[in-house]
Amino acid sequence: MNLADMVTDATNKGFRGLDASLLPELRAIHRDGPARARRPALLALLHLGGERALDPADVAVLRRLIAIKLPYDRPYAIDGCFNAWLTVHGGDQREIMRVLGLTRSAPATYGLGETLVAHLGHGGPDGSRTWRHVFISPLLNGWTVASGPSCDPDDEPRVEEWVQELSSRYGDAQAYFYGSQGDGDAWLVGSRGQIVRRFSSEKPETSAGEPLPIEQHTLARLGLTGPPERLDANELWDFVSECGAPQVAAEASIDPVSTSWPDDLHVHGQPLIAWPESDDDVSILRDCYVFRI
Repeated sequence: MNLADMVTDATNKGFRGLDASLLPELRAIHRDGPARARRPALLALLHLGGERALDPADVAVLRRLIAIKLPYDRPYAIDGCFNAWLTVHGGDQREIMRVLGLTRSAPATYGLGETLVAHLGHGGPDGSRTWRHVFISPLLNGWTVASGPSCDPDDEPRVEEWVQELSSRYGDAQAYFYGSQGDGDAWLVGSRGQIVRRFSSEKPETSAGEPLPIEQHTLARLGLTGPPERLDANELWDFVSECGAPQVAAEASIDPVSTSWPDDLHVHGQPLIAWPESDDDVSILRDCYVFRI
């Protein structure tokens, strides 16, 4: 089997049998063919080395493709299994970036945003840290969504400070975590610079503030008493099954995951990926198995 056939076969089987020593030959196949192996070679390059493994000409082609698709790109709900996001009232992407300490950005389609969010949610390159790249939506029914592991109110201490500052400036801001395979729900709700509610199903001892109206209504409907953080394990499971992070987000702002994605969606602006200058040298798509634009 020649290398072109090997690349095609290995790509279909999860890149088994390929390693970084093949990067120069993979670049040559992607550039010169054969045609059947060019796309598998591109996917293999991204998996083994990330975007930094691509030739500048290939990066330019991908950027042109994004620019072509953007005017027709329609936002959709993204469930990356492990979902963390911020919602901010208003559409000031640059100010959101400033508060989050992000100084770099690039246009992105929703397909690329989904690739990023799913990849980072599953650990990203090496699975060794919480990567600070985020996917920032356009204005969606009056709200902007920033998605990525660094927005997790359970695991990122800075999120509370971000929500306070953003809600002070824009009136309302929230942070959420939703593990769609039963890995927990959390929300942090800010209004006018104050945290009015924090809840975590995985860390109930950190919860604070009065339950939100949607929480109170769910408790009453289920015949449960006391705040959710004081329920026993079975009661808590019943509660978050009906009042998880997506439902709370849909009530308080917008649910970007799937449960209550709005049918009537008003969109203004375009999405982007943002990151801090300190991560300029990170090949964020390395180890990625699925790539979409």
